[in-house]
Amino acid sequence: MHGNRTRSPYVVTTGHCANASGRPSQRQTLVRRGLTFIEVVVAASILSIAALAALELLASTDAVNLAARRQALAAVEAEQALAICAESVKNGDGVPAASAYNTGMRGEALAGCSIVVTSTLSTVNFTIPPSGPTGEQQILPMQIRLLVATVVTPEGETIVSLERPVPDDGTMLVTP
Repeated sequence: MHGNRTRSPYVVTTGHCANASGRPSQRQTLVRRGLTFIEVVVAASILSIAALAALELLASTDAVNLAARRQALAAVEAEQALAICAESVKNGDGVPAASAYNTGMRGEALAGCSIVVTSTLSTVNFTIPPSGPTGEQQILPMQIRLLVATVVTPEGETIVSLERPVPDDGTMLVTP
């Protein structure tokens, strides 16, 4: 009288049923519940590992974003310091003291950072092409001051370094 009974796909059988009604025995039911619990634990483990990987990715992109923001802000601050120093050099005053351009960094991304501006003087020869009937070229020496603004962290790590060549005021050495 068993007819066309179909067994549930969730029942694990051990070879024969314990009762005549076709229901799984108590032992078979317990085995299936155990497998279901193990499946849930494995699935939860896989999902938690995936969630942790996503959180780690989010944290690393946040750190990269902060570093890029910090570098962009530092470049703006360094450019402003170079503008102040270049104007001073063009006026013949030389490179100003750090207090003139190191007025404190804006934003918490640059908190505690400072700007260091260095200056190197060199002579550059500019060649003027020949003109007129004589056809002689002229060499015009000029002193150029290379200004380098570097933004550093309190630990001494360089965030950004920018350079700007500036003609030194009154230093064109024109040959007669």
